[in-house]
Formats: sequence, C-alpha cells, structure tokens
Amino acid sequence: MDTIRTGRLLLRPLRRGDTASIFALLGNWEVIQWLSSPPWPYTLDDARAFVDARLKQDPDGRVFFAVTLGDALIGGVSVRTDPSAEASGRSPILAFWLGQPYWGRGYMTEAARAFIAHLFASTTVDTIYTGAFADNAASLRVQEKLGFERVGEMLLYCRPRGENCVHVNTELTRARFLAVAR
Repeated sequence: MDTIRTGRLLLRPLRRGDTASIFALLGNWEVIQWLSSPPWPYTLDDARAFVDARLKQDPDGRVFFAVTLGDALIGGVSVRTDPSAEASGRSPILAFWLGQPYWGRGYMTEAARAFIAHLFASTTVDTIYTGAFADNAASLRVQEKLGFERVGEMLLYCRPRGENCVHVNTELTRARFLAVAR
C-alpha cells in the first residue's frame, strides 16, 4: 500500500504497534460519539480487533490509512466498497476520524483532501459518498471544504450512543473535487 504525504502529515498503512494509539484516541467519548459502529465503552481489545481486521485482507474492501503527525498517530481515513451499496451506485464510502487533541488545526481537511486526490488519481471512481450525524458540525464543515454536497438525510444507528440519529448524506464527484481544489 502506498503512503501519502501532505505539507504536515503522513498517511500510511496501519501497523500492529498502532493499537495503543487507536485505543487512546477512540476511547474518548468526545471522538467516538460521532462514529456509527465502534462499541462504547471502547476497550483495548476493541482496538486490537480493529487493527487485526485492517491488517488482514479486508472482505468489505476497506482501505485504511493511519493519519500521522511526526511519529504520532492522530486519526484515520478509510474508504470501503460496500457490496450492498454498489448495486445502487452508492459506493465507495469515505470515513474519517481525528483524535480530540488534534481538532481545530485543519489536519482532517488536509488528510482527507490528500486521500481523496489519491483515490481519484489511482481509480476510475467518479463519485465518493460519506456523511455525518446531523449534530456533528465539524465533520460536515470538513466535508463542505472538500466539496461534498448534501444529498439527503436518514436515520442511522449510532452504536456508541445506542440510538438512531439523523445522518446527513453527502457526495463528491471527481469534477466537483477538481473544481474546488483549484
């Protein structure tokens, strides 16, 4: 798997040694409440299982990059091809998260922009889908800066919160990304 460099960050494949950092960052309610699938409370065993799954050939077609600043893992960005969504043309799906100590500095916008540029440059994908819970203004702002456009809402189960929450669905076409990137 390639690495991706930006002005301040390195996006690289996940390593087994990243388990403690993943646990420290995702074991924080302020981070995990915005994600749909991790359990809460988040344990070291959950972090191990996450890393193990990413190190194997992932059956759901997920490609995960650790977002690093210097030697520190600060977040993650991934894309997965969802076979059930592929039939409807709603794939690939982008996901990202950033540890709370690194919020508000533009790191996720920088990392996601580079990851999306890499995806568009290395594949024939024309549209990327993502979204965020409606109360996650920071994630929706990152998506807006990258050129994602809102295409609807739905209820999505948030495992950490234990409830269905309003989720804003967004999409980004290759043409729009190139236009915004200029």
